[in-house]
Amino acid sequence: MAETIITYKIDKPKDALPMDRGEFYSQQIELSKKGQDPDTAVDIVDILIFDEKGELFIQKRSDDKSHNAGMLDKSIGGHITFGNNPDFTVMVETVQELQVPSITLRNQKDFVKAYNLLKDYLNAVAVIKHIDTRIYKLKKKINGEQVPIYNNIHLYFGIYSGSVKTVDREAKGVLLYSLEDLEREVLEFPGMFTDDIKILIKKYKPQIIEFIKTTKTK
Repeated sequence: MAETIITYKIDKPKDALPMDRGEFYSQQIELSKKGQDPDTAVDIVDILIFDEKGELFIQKRSDDKSHNAGMLDKSIGGHITFGNNPDFTVMVETVQELQVPSITLRNQKDFVKAYNLLKDYLNAVAVIKHIDTRIYKLKKKINGEQVPIYNNIHLYFGIYSGSVKTVDREAKGVLLYSLEDLEREVLEFPGMFTDDIKILIKKYKPQIIEFIKTTKTK
């Protein structure tokens, strides 16, 4: 099914442009084959969800996926459909990928308020907050080929202690990692992990540690 996503020309990062998802990736693949840098960024959400023990949900991508097939990835990720906003996309993606309902907050004050109100219900709903928005150049394995892609990442952290269920071929399964174990395995087996998760745990380690400290139960 055709999907219209949000893109940005790198030289005009504030001007959102609608574009067919397939067309976007075809153009970036062609640029890569010519040895040229990507010229357009795609708007996506990346969500790191932790349980109350401070462990991170890591998704193992399905072997049927065209992008990063079979690799270990962030908890949830998705493209933002043109006309939608990042917070709405987060709430849709948590249900579509892991069948987890969620509440998304924009600032620390609202997050803490919602977390304290709902901490006894975290087996039924994820409480999520926005962390940062930034463009990163990532290597994507697309149909077996490494292709550089600019992602305009809207990053979120969430807390959830219930069960998860992968939907239709979206993922082969979900694993739980402590930050220490994840960092060790990324160093030992870098080819198993997507560029997305490797960059996120490196760039946002201080924020991850603080988030775990805030939400971890003893």
